[in-house]
Amino acid sequence: MKPEQASEHLQELTTHCIRCGFCLESCPTFVETGNELSSPRGRIYLVRSATEGKLKWEDIRPSLDSCLGCRACETACPSGVQYGQILEFARERISKDHPDKAKEALLGSTTSPSMLRTQLGLGRLLPGKRIPAALSKLLSGEVSEVDRPVPQSEVRLPDLDSSSLPAVKGEVYLLEGCAMRVLFPRVHQATRRLLRRAGYTVHEVNQGCCGSMHAHSGYLDAARQMAEALIHAMPGDLPIVVNSAGCGSTIKEYGHLLPNSEAATAFGARVVDASEFLHRNGFVTELRKSNGLSTKVTYHDACHLSHGQRITAQPRELLAAIPGIELVPLAESDMCCGSAGIYNVLQPKMARSLLERKYANIAATEAAIVATGNPGCHAWIAQAAREHGRKVSVLHTMELLEAAFTGIAPFED
Repeated sequence: MKPEQASEHLQELTTHCIRCGFCLESCPTFVETGNELSSPRGRIYLVRSATEGKLKWEDIRPSLDSCLGCRACETACPSGVQYGQILEFARERISKDHPDKAKEALLGSTTSPSMLRTQLGLGRLLPGKRIPAALSKLLSGEVSEVDRPVPQSEVRLPDLDSSSLPAVKGEVYLLEGCAMRVLFPRVHQATRRLLRRAGYTVHEVNQGCCGSMHAHSGYLDAARQMAEALIHAMPGDLPIVVNSAGCGSTIKEYGHLLPNSEAATAFGARVVDASEFLHRNGFVTELRKSNGLSTKVTYHDACHLSHGQRITAQPRELLAAIPGIELVPLAESDMCCGSAGIYNVLQPKMARSLLERKYANIAATEAAIVATGNPGCHAWIAQAAREHGRKVSVLHTMELLEAAFTGIAPFED
């Protein structure tokens, strides 16, 4: 899309907001601050003013930077405003006019499995030190430090009993992602096993980043390149199973990212969240026949699963089908935990406030486990759990579902 076309498209998107205010109480930053400029309605007004030349783009950057991009406002909006697109196009305009090299480096290191492994290696070499979440911070000093993520340890699960498995009826692709494959390898292990229990095997291919974090941050050219590479890496018509909410939301919307590409639209239509796929394939019945687990569980809605993909019932119905599970509701379950990709690094104060709010709600449930469907939420809430004495374990939904069959609950390290 040419710059002038992008500007016209962005301005057109902002005209759909009727300023009704339904979005206000759904917006975490507005709820925390009460500031209109920290609300979707306020941000849309600023973007429209900038497109009309009434405000300078650099002047509205702080308001857009403070946005989580959680898209809860889209769920609340009666007019169907595509706020996610507004945010991405506006951030793209700002990033091109006023580049942020530190942010670009942070995105590059966070979405590179090899660089992420290097960061974690530094953490092991310097035990007890506060290792920055991205190598760029060591050089720039321009973004705040957070505690380094703690990667999962290996869990030896018993081999699947082939006599109890259904015949293979098909293949799927499994998105390996960036952070997921490094920080949470058990999630991929559990997902593969569950897919086999449903009658599917994973068709292995070399694949790179899907571009979700670049897209959410407004680096759309880089996101488009990654999208095109991923489309090329997964040809054919096999379903593409994704267990990372942020990735799944972006890939399903490749048609918006690459508007002139029929292949991108078709590719996005093949994408299914892992919980969506298992639920669609009758896995509730299979779980009811599992060994089960005797524990109390609550569920946190990852933003890009609940608001980006509108998937809320399927994970809950799968979890509730596990014999012995007591699934208890979580207050403000669909309010962002503050992770939001690299948000918790760039906006640590707001991210911390939202994390403490989320953890207080989790603790109030008295659940032993909180399940979620996104690696960012997983890592951020797990950090709060460590800080609060590990009173609750944080697991991906897929880990908990697989534990229903093995009886081995892979509690946090």
